[in-house]
Amino acid sequence: MAISRRGRLAVLAVSTLLLALTCWAAMQGMSRLNQMRAQGEWLRAEKTQLQSQLPLIEQRETYARQAQEVKAMAARLGIDPGRWTSRRVQRSPALISRQDAETLLRQQLGPQGRQWFAADRFDLAVTSPQAGLFTPPLPEDRGFSLEMVGEVYFPFEAP
Repeated sequence: MAISRRGRLAVLAVSTLLLALTCWAAMQGMSRLNQMRAQGEWLRAEKTQLQSQLPLIEQRETYARQAQEVKAMAARLGIDPGRWTSRRVQRSPALISRQDAETLLRQQLGPQGRQWFAADRFDLAVTSPQAGLFTPPLPEDRGFSLEMVGEVYFPFEAP
């Protein structure tokens, strides 16, 4: 059985059409594969970036949890933040006698320890070579060099 010339041309046309459709589908698949590879690379880079930020996020979470604990403790102790205020303290390094240094440091605690000093910078040093911070003053003692920078917190009203 011989296929007629028209039949052969029809088979050739259908085969060519199927081949063209198959090539088009393969090119679409390759294009989609390249897109997926690019997206995979982007996702890997995003994952790496997020993993590098994870310790910072965990640290912030710890800080937030600790802040909540401090707030709860303040509430248990009856400390109302609305009844407290603060003042900035900034004292440049200067010579001060031991007695004046003691008075100044006691003032930072207030009466019955009802206020406190949150230091940003605090430096107390002896100025005499043989003197010590925790030893009795020598006759040639020149006092201390004292620097204080920070915030003093205290209640609006006395207890």
